Amino acid sequence: MFDRISKFTNSTSFLNASKVTIASVVPVVILNFFGHFEIGFTIALGAFYTYPSDIPSSLSHKIKGLIVASFIVSGVTLLVNFAYPYPLLFYPFLGILLFLCSMISVYGQRATLVSFSALLSISLSFGHLNQGWQAIEYARIYFYWRNFIPNCFACFSFYTTL
Repeated sequence: MFDRISKFTNSTSFLNASKVTIASVVPVVILNFFGHFEIGFTIALGAFYTYPSDIPSSLSHKIKGLIVASFIVSGVTLLVNFAYPYPLLFYPFLGILLFLCSMISVYGQRATLVSFSALLSISLSFGHLNQGWQAIEYARIYFYWRNFIPNCFACFSFYTTL
């Protein structure tokens, strides 16, 4: 029994799940302590959205996939927030955006997961719509903090396996 638990905790799946859990929980807890729960939750969503593209492959492909997923998730969220106040523009735009995000999946397994993240981002962005500079601020938080916090843990896990 102990060997099975040890084997599971030493696997890459457990390490990846630990990275996304820490990257999602730590910002919420710390920023909630300072009274900025919304920003912490936005950072957690950014980590959650780009986690699916972090599949085993070369380090170069991982980095490119995470950066592309971060750009797409941030851009899609920003576009939905900007187009939502104009219904005549929004509904055709939403259909085109859904189609384009779905078509990303024809480029392979990692692209399928990036497409999933983009579609998930579109659907969850309706939960809290922002306007103006606040929309830009939240898109920037999605992108910047998603790339900063979990990649610190990724570098740590890379150096501990050497």
